[in-house]
Amino acid sequence: MDRRRPSPLCIGFGALALMLGCSNQNGGTDGSGTGGEAATGGSGVATSGSGGSSAGGSSAGTGGSGTGGSSAGTGGTGTGGKAGASGAGGSGGKAGAPGTGGAPGTGGTGGLAGNGGMPFKGFAGNPTACADMQHLGVSWYYNWEQTPASGCAGTGIPFVPMISGGKGGGAAVPTASAITTAVSSFASKGYGYVLGFNEPDNSTQSNIPVATAVSLWPSFNNGAIQLGTPATSANSAGQTWFTSFMGSVNGSTTLHADFIAIHWYGWNAGSCDAAASQLESYIKYAEGFSGNRPIWLTEWGCLNNSAPDVPTVVSFYNGALAMFARHPRVARYSWYPWSTNLELVNSDGTLTRLGIAYAAAPAYK
Repeated sequence: MDRRRPSPLCIGFGALALMLGCSNQNGGTDGSGTGGEAATGGSGVATSGSGGSSAGGSSAGTGGSGTGGSSAGTGGTGTGGKAGASGAGGSGGKAGAPGTGGAPGTGGTGGLAGNGGMPFKGFAGNPTACADMQHLGVSWYYNWEQTPASGCAGTGIPFVPMISGGKGGGAAVPTASAITTAVSSFASKGYGYVLGFNEPDNSTQSNIPVATAVSLWPSFNNGAIQLGTPATSANSAGQTWFTSFMGSVNGSTTLHADFIAIHWYGWNAGSCDAAASQLESYIKYAEGFSGNRPIWLTEWGCLNNSAPDVPTVVSFYNGALAMFARHPRVARYSWYPWSTNLELVNSDGTLTRLGIAYAAAPAYK
């Protein structure tokens, strides 16, 4: 599914669209140390700036009242400076954990919240306002395109490009040379990852036969960037396509994929259960392919009868987060918010009930 090109079928009439092939997929789917005062800078992590790796404020041994140094670094000018490393422990306490974001540094703007690892919680699509992604506290995003959302570079949120492939309706599948050129461009811009074809099993999406996808796959090879597999629908046709593709990749010395990308949508009543059991079953399917690759859940949500109301969806989302903890190979996810009861942000820019839960979830792992 693809918010970038909201056809009347896929967006206006989600149930009908998914019955036609859009996604009938029911699975079967830190704080700062409380010690010393923070230095004058913005204490959040920004993705640019010149903040140093300070001890994070005065420690308990030198007048700090808490158990560890604050994790705030000295803020730079400009966009807020990069946060310093965790504060050193005072005499009687351990070092403060990564900061949770702080006041703006002198002459700069506040940074993003401190992180404790790799990007995890993401955003799928071009947001109505770039600030939406900041309010949701995401650590990465993609939009089914090769270029970032207009005006969003200033957020500092890492972008992951995609070569989505052809499009339903007859758009041409990219050539091998076009793919190689695009991937080389991504690498030169410092992107660390690229996503492959979007739902090639789906006639309304990239619509690429397995044999064609396999023949084009070597064109993605570039040692400077990590490659994600095509992400298919989670229905039987999508699984058939993906199983065949992965068989070719795992049986070849010239084809490779660094991580697996998958989609999953609840469809029937009860498929978005509070334990996220049907989604877990599909994750187990993805885990079954040899190679022990990380798994990115780049589209997921509840559609049709699986999303009768907001409480059901919120309960499912929270249950899914708990389930992810049992599957460490789930490296990243990005919720699909472009359908009824799946919205993360209201039209006035405030967060929905689901958006509040989403914002509270860890951005990194």
